[in-house]
Order: sequence, then structure tokens, then C-alpha cells
Amino acid sequence: MLLMTLIIVAVLLVGFCLMATEQIHHINRAAIAMVCGVIAWVVYLINGGDFVRLMHGGEYAEFLSGMDSTADSVKYFVSDHVLGKYIGEACSVILFLIATNTIVEVLHNNGVFDSLVDWLRMRNSRVFLWAISFLTFLISANVDDMTTVVLMMSIITQLVRNHYQRVVYACAIMVAACMGGCFTAIGDMTSVMLWVRGLITPSAYAAGLFLPAFTSMCVFNLLIGMKLHGRVEMFSSISRYKGDDSPWASWQKIMLLILGIAGLWFIPSFHYITKLPPFLGSLSVLALVWAVEGLFNLERNGNVLLVQRHYFRNAEFIGMRIILYFIGISLGMGALAECGALDFIGCWLENNINNVYVYGAAVGLFSSVMDNVPLMMAGMNLFPLDTAAGSASEFVQNGIYWQLLSFCCACGGCLLFVGTLAGQAILEVEKIRFKWYVRNYLWRAAVAWAAGLFVFWLIH
Repeated sequence: MLLMTLIIVAVLLVGFCLMATEQIHHINRAAIAMVCGVIAWVVYLINGGDFVRLMHGGEYAEFLSGMDSTADSVKYFVSDHVLGKYIGEACSVILFLIATNTIVEVLHNNGVFDSLVDWLRMRNSRVFLWAISFLTFLISANVDDMTTVVLMMSIITQLVRNHYQRVVYACAIMVAACMGGCFTAIGDMTSVMLWVRGLITPSAYAAGLFLPAFTSMCVFNLLIGMKLHGRVEMFSSISRYKGDDSPWASWQKIMLLILGIAGLWFIPSFHYITKLPPFLGSLSVLALVWAVEGLFNLERNGNVLLVQRHYFRNAEFIGMRIILYFIGISLGMGALAECGALDFIGCWLENNINNVYVYGAAVGLFSSVMDNVPLMMAGMNLFPLDTAAGSASEFVQNGIYWQLLSFCCACGGCLLFVGTLAGQAILEVEKIRFKWYVRNYLWRAAVAWAAGLFVFWLIH
């Protein structure tokens, strides 16, 4: 059993290294994640009987109902009672993100955000920096950071002509998106995972992380603002889409925007009232937004006006790649948890270190070179949720460990630009050189993280 555990750990470590170096070998990380996840479970099944008895002894005995244990019975049990849990959690998060991302795409496709482009046409470079950062921070609090980055990059590429200035603003967008996403339960894939697992509640989570996240964003902006001088070099005109669609009235755009944002914020209330999975709430909001969009786009003769806008579509960066990547990571981390490796690491950490701030710092450093999704999954499974009544543990629901884990994952991903999918998207769009970013922005992102961590320590 020990040998199989070591093989599973080795397979996943190799996979994580390959995913972290995607920019070098150009092998799709989704493919790596899926292959490693499947291999890990195949290796798990070689010694499946021992693993099942170790982790699910009582459930397995009940499953057998007095029958003898066989290789096939172990496989059926793993398929029906073990693997399904991790696939179910992954699908819940994916369906939630698909719904919320589609809501934003519906709004963008119908010109709801066009007014942002006009509002942001300001010449002072530093004022523009703060305006774009605050806007990104607010949007990212409602939808995941990847979608926010795609949306905001589509805006600044319409506005800013100077490439150097656009790169500076892109860096600010990435940090603001990560910080805005990490302080709400619906703002990032990692926080959605915490919420789906029942480790946090939306209100307490936001209250604990707003100030640290906001501080980190502000400190980063203050530091990069030193590199901006004078006026923003903007395009003299903005090429808007002109087709056979009739433009919406202002009240229609405002109404759909209010409906979309209010719907997103209603999702936690929906979950609280019904106790149903969050993705059902997001799907309901999407259905409502789609219905209203359909009504607004109806001509008098009953035909629907098709609107096609030219911008960086969400599907280009997210789509099936993100879905398959997330499923692969879920499979791999599930195998790692079921073989007992994460329990062993968690016990060792608790007995030898026992400091959540050290855990958070370590997660942040690893997140600078690895995607924060597998690190969040590993961190969630290292320590069990403490359900004892009146417990003062850091691992109770809404305990500081879960908040610190999410915050450090977000900050760490900004250190080297490759720790988040949002950062990688910006690297692709603006053709930013990795060495240039490390030389100019690494220390600024590190100082911003330290400032936010200090604020987190003060309020907790």
C-alpha cells in the first residue's frame, strides 16, 4: 500500500511540474491534468482493497452486506461511493461557473458594458489606473477572475494605444481581479469550492477578507503608479459593432445590468433558503437573464435579433479546456486524498508546525508557480472540518484557515503571473515577457501580499 501511495504522489508531482512549466513545453495543462488524474486512480485500484478498508471500512462492510470482498466489489464500491463524490463536487463548481460566465457574456453581447468604455476615456494615467482597478475589483467580486480579466482586457484594448501603458494596466487588472475574486464566495473558482464543500458561508467569508484584499490591491496600485506619468495615449475613436441589430435603449441596458448583478448576489440567499446546491441558483438566474434578453430583442414581427459583437470571447480562454482541466485536477487530488497521503501530511503539519500563517505562506509561494486550483484542493483536504460545538479551532466553518488559504492562493498566483489562468491569458494577449515581469513587478506583488497579510492578521 505504501508503494502505491508513493507512486500516486510521484505521478501527481510530475504532473504538477509539467503544468507549472506549460509556457516552456507548450503541452496543454488540461491534457496533463486528465492523464495524471486517470493514472492516479488506476494505480489506486491496484491496491484498492487496502485503501478502501483504511478510509471507508464501515461503509464498505455495509456495501458488502456479508458477502466476501473481491476485486470487482472493490471496483464497484470505488466507482459508486468514492469517485462519485469528487466528480460531483467538480461538476457543481463547473456548472456554477458556466452559468455565471454566461450571464456576463449575455450582458456584454448586448452592449450593456459599452458605457464603461465611454466612462473610462480619461487622460490622466494614474486616475485611469485607479478607475480600471476599482472597476475590475467590483466586477471580479461577482464573477470569476478569468471572466473579469477577459472583459476588462477587451475594454482597455479598445482604449489604450500605447503598449507599455497597456501592459501596466493589464498587471493592475490581474491583481485587482484576483483580489476582488478572493473575498466573495462567488468571485473565484477557489472560493466557490470552499462554499460548495460547506467550509465557509458567504457573509462571514466576505467580512473576513474584504479589507486584506482591498489593501493588497491598493498597495500594488501605489507601487506601479510610480511607473506612470503624464497622459494616457488613447485611440482617437472607438470602433463599435455596426450590424443589422437595433441598439437597445439605455433603460433596457440598465435594467439587464441590475438584473444580472442582483441575480448573482441572490445566489447565496437562494442556497441559504433552499439548501440546494449553488449551481441551481446560478442556472435559475441565467434562465431569467436569457428570458429578459429574448424579450428585449424581439421585433414587432416576432423575429429575434441576433447580436454578434467582436471581443475576446470567454470561450476562447475558458471553454472546454478549463472544464477538463478542473475535472483532471479533481480526479488527481481525490486519489491523493483517498490513499491517505493528505491525511498524513496534515497530521505531520499539525504536530510539527501548527501555525496557519505558515501554511498560508507556503501555499502562496507554491501558488506562484502552480495553478491555485490544485493547491486549494490539497489545502482543503489537509485538515478536516471541525464540527465540534463551541470550538475555537482555526478549522471550524468560517475559520481563519479557509480564508487564509483562499487569500494566499490569490496573492501567490500574482507573484509570477503563471500561477493563475487569468495571468496566463494576459501573457498571451499582451505578449508580456516572463523575465520582464519578474524583474519589474515581482517585488511589488510580494509587498502587496505582505501588506494584505498584515491586515488579515490585525483583524483576526
